[in-house]
Amino acid sequence: MKRIFVFCAFALFIVACNKDKVESNPHLKFKSFNTDVVEANGFVRATLDFTDQEGDLDSIFITRQRLNKKAPSYFVYFYGQPPEFGEQNRGELQIDFEVAKDLIFGLPAISVPGSVPPRNEPDTLQLRFYLKDKAGHTSDTAAASRLIVIR
Repeated sequence: MKRIFVFCAFALFIVACNKDKVESNPHLKFKSFNTDVVEANGFVRATLDFTDQEGDLDSIFITRQRLNKKAPSYFVYFYGQPPEFGEQNRGELQIDFEVAKDLIFGLPAISVPGSVPPRNEPDTLQLRFYLKDKAGHTSDTAAASRLIVIR
């Protein structure tokens, strides 16, 4: 009985020591937008946390999905290289978007039927982010909270 207890305590100690280990694949977690409702001519800042063992982040990819239209409207674009972090394996990314150019580009406005004067329905967008490092490893996908764009 004493051996089983010692073995279980040792196994628990080993598992607890490895939980903070940073993996080779990057990990990404969405934290927040600076606002959840924005005008079409406004700006939005997304804040994300990342971890990567080597600290060699290479690219950020973002997918956009319009949620308030029956047909899915996905759009994937390459954001570019993240800022240099001096080989840090943990940090925070801030990504700035110009709404008209980066988020609603190519999305026709949805008009509200029968509205006088004619009005457009606000867009509800879901953004997802993922990273790629220089070794070609990709991160898990971080889904952002919904973003409302007033047209």
